[in-house]
Amino acid sequence: MSYSAMAHALVGYVEGHLECFDIKNMSKCFGFSEIYLRELFLKNVDMPIMQYYKRRKLISSAFELLHSDKKIIDIALDSGFSSHEAYTRAFRKTFGMSPVQFRRDRPLIGRKQLEVGVFGLERIASEEKRSDGLMMEQDEKNTVLYGIRKVEHGAYGSNTMFPICIKAVSEYLGDDVSYAYIMAVTGAAFRLVWNREMWDLSNIDIYHTFRESNDIYAYGAKALGREFSFLGRDENTTKEEFSIYMKAAIAKGYPVIALGIIGPPEPCIVAGYESDGDVVMGWNFFQNDPEFASSVHTADNGYFLCDTWWENTDTQAVMCFGTVNGEQTGYKDIIKMAVDIMEPREEYTYAKGIRAYDAWKEMLLDEKWFEDSAAFDELFAKLLVQNDAMVCIEDGRKWGAKFFEQMSAECGEKGIEMCAEISRHFNKVSELAGEMKALLGDWDDMEKMMQNLASRPVREKLGRLIDAAKTEDSRAFERIRLLCSQM
Repeated sequence: MSYSAMAHALVGYVEGHLECFDIKNMSKCFGFSEIYLRELFLKNVDMPIMQYYKRRKLISSAFELLHSDKKIIDIALDSGFSSHEAYTRAFRKTFGMSPVQFRRDRPLIGRKQLEVGVFGLERIASEEKRSDGLMMEQDEKNTVLYGIRKVEHGAYGSNTMFPICIKAVSEYLGDDVSYAYIMAVTGAAFRLVWNREMWDLSNIDIYHTFRESNDIYAYGAKALGREFSFLGRDENTTKEEFSIYMKAAIAKGYPVIALGIIGPPEPCIVAGYESDGDVVMGWNFFQNDPEFASSVHTADNGYFLCDTWWENTDTQAVMCFGTVNGEQTGYKDIIKMAVDIMEPREEYTYAKGIRAYDAWKEMLLDEKWFEDSAAFDELFAKLLVQNDAMVCIEDGRKWGAKFFEQMSAECGEKGIEMCAEISRHFNKVSELAGEMKALLGDWDDMEKMMQNLASRPVREKLGRLIDAAKTEDSRAFERIRLLCSQM
């Protein structure tokens, strides 16, 4: 391939329109006739445009084979093929094996530079996964990483934002790790935190998981066996420093996980930049939220485009998981981590681990917090905090149970039995959290939910469910401690 600006533009257009590519629309966008556009693409990219597009769709479908549970026929139809047979023929011609074999053998699919300033998914060799030295000369003003899976609530069947971002990044980089493993290795599967002094919306923030707040982010990189770098924002940090950091990582094909960019300081993915870093793009959980996204635009592939990312004072940090540098965190370390996280303890004003259940129930039943139940804003804030705690254990313990199910294969006979027992207790905690949510009601009727939270009898029922969840979590904790002592 050439290194021309035209090649960048042509390839970038196709990559950004894989879901809705139309050569007529492309010719209008570039202001060329279709005949000239085809000639131009062949000259600059060394491949006919429709051949390129069909190959890229097949690469995208191969990614789905590896990272989704979709039936092959559904992937075939979604990729524009009329039948399973037509898809299999095209797939075998490109990859030398059938879709069934590809899904079974799991070759590496990950980020690769397609043109200067344009990255996308491709089949890669193991040495490419480990190396930064395979990149062409970079475009200094604009670089985009295409093919990163969208992060949103419900992605991977989860609602915990940092692990969702890690999973999307890991897939893009060609790592093959389960979501249950990511939830466990980041500690998200085992955490619960409650601020005793206020109804604190930051209870849910994942940086409360460990005693050292930023440890959680480094554990994400360690989960993938990759190098980790982090840049936080303080009163002396400049926009230029953040911009240089993001451009350097993205220029090597590595997505950046940022806190903030759009809305609150929650994790999101920065997948590219324009105008020398003044505009950043990617996926953010709040990119379609009217409260936060009034100045945000959307690219054709769905990425947000944001030029006010630094003006958002909740843009607090950027981090990158870089080249492969060692082994992933092992089961024994994760079990020890789970014990540390679930250990009942007090840190500053926060009750953590098993002790958080008592702090949560005490505040819920303390009538001083509900004396003025007619104050909408205050009651709504309490509802959000209550919901965060319920989602935290519903989502976390569900994936904790799956992790111990997966881990049981690595244990001896006694370990298998203990893993099964831990999974049962964790699943019960998740179910109890679901009962709490049902007791409060559905978000379609928020007013009713707030009335329920203000009701003393409803809160007493919630308190009993919290006690039951604490009992199940405590039993799981004791079994994990025993398992840890035997490993």
